[in-house]
Formats: sequence, structure tokens, C-alpha cells
Amino acid sequence: MCIDGRMFVNVNGIRLGYDDHGKGEPVVLIGGFGANRSLWDEAVSMMDGYRVITYDNRGVGETEYGGAFTIDDLADDAVSLLDVLGISRAHVVGWSMGSHVGQSLGLRYADRIKSLTLVSTYSRLPSRSGYILGGLNGMALRGEAPMACLAMAVNAFCFPEETFREFEEEGREFPIPDRLEAPRGLGDQLRAMSDYDTRDRVSGIGVPTMVVHGGKDIMVEPKEGMAVADAIDGSRFLLIEAAGHSIPFGMYWEQVRAFMDSNA
Repeated sequence: MCIDGRMFVNVNGIRLGYDDHGKGEPVVLIGGFGANRSLWDEAVSMMDGYRVITYDNRGVGETEYGGAFTIDDLADDAVSLLDVLGISRAHVVGWSMGSHVGQSLGLRYADRIKSLTLVSTYSRLPSRSGYILGGLNGMALRGEAPMACLAMAVNAFCFPEETFREFEEEGREFPIPDRLEAPRGLGDQLRAMSDYDTRDRVSGIGVPTMVVHGGKDIMVEPKEGMAVADAIDGSRFLLIEAAGHSIPFGMYWEQVRAFMDSNA
């Protein structure tokens, strides 16, 4: 279904907003907490020669849903979208919460995945991150703080010190999105994240896997990504020393492209 140039599909009792770009090997890009599919705009511009699928998880963007959901529900949505698009197997790249969705796919839908790239990943949501994200989102829900406070905290946890110093030296403020997501949807995402723990089963992922992590990540410390990579037999680990939690796609695209092409 196309409305004013925007794409929607009805699956699993929700209306999912998505985009379908280009032609070639199919790649699904899955966003993290609070991130709608515009997160991947820069990535899509780099991925000539691939069919790139981006979509809004429940809780953000244009996707309409009702009630609580789980990480497995988000993975089911991805598979249902592939079904509608006639894609039997795809490469999957998931960032942060999206990497948890990717883990669910790897554990439950291995036959649908050509390769799995987990960016800024973890087996269990770090307690410090859950504390600040959940606390500020709860304050926004109660009207005690604006959503801009949560956006500032996310920025502070996602980007390294050098990024903020550059803005400071240029006399600019670090930007906050003009359009902020609703606290109810983010609260639903946080509950799903908090309830999902793969520490005792991530080793069951048997698809070709690559883990990418920033060396300066304070939202999810590098040791978390390393633990995931160590648990998955045959996985590759790429540490990008200069990056924080939000890793610019250009910093790892060439390595991920080679990885995907080797598993086409």
C-alpha cells in the first residue's frame, strides 16, 4: 500500500511503514531504540547494487500498533515484511536494539538469513543505560520533563567526547531532532529491550555473523559486543576504536559489504 509516496503493509495486526530501495542482494536494516527508518538514509545512499529494506519498528515512525510487544514480535514483523516483498532470504544489519532483533532472527529464523551483522550489540540491556533511558522516558510520560531531555541523554551516551568538543569549538550546539518520538512508544520499546536476554542462548546463532562495536561506546561497553562475538561460533569481530555507540555507517560499510558478498 502506497500513501502519498510512503509505503505501508498490514502484518501481525499492525500497519508497518517501510521503504524498499534499489535492486540486487536484499539487505534489511533494523534501527535501534527511538530510531525510525530515516536513521539509515546515509547508509542507503552508499549501498548501490543492493536491494535495501528499511522500516519503522513498533514504537517509532509511521508504524501503527496497539499494546505491548516483545523483541520477538519485532523480529516477526521483519520476517512478515520479507514475506510480503517476496524475499526468501536476506542479509540483516541491526544496530543497538535492532541488533537484539537481529539475534532473535538468527535464533528463530536462520533459514531466512544469509548473513547477520550486529552493530553496538549486547545480550542484555546494560543496567546503567536502562536506568537513564527508562528514568527520563518515565519523567516525560508523567509530564515532569520534556522529551528533549531524553534526546540529550541519548546523544550524550551515543557519541564520543571528540564529537561534542568539535561542536563546542565551532560554537554550535549538538543537534536534537526536530521531531521527537512519543514517550509511550519509546516506553514500549524499553520494556521489550529490558525483557530480552540472550546470555544463555546467543551461542545458538548458527548463521554467518559479524559483530561491529565502537571502542568509545559508553551506552554499551565494547566488552558486551565482544562477549556476543565470542559466544557465536565462527563470528567476526570488528572494533572501531574512534567510534561511540552510534557508529557512522561509512566506518564499517566496506568490511560489512565484503562480509555480505562472501555469504551471498
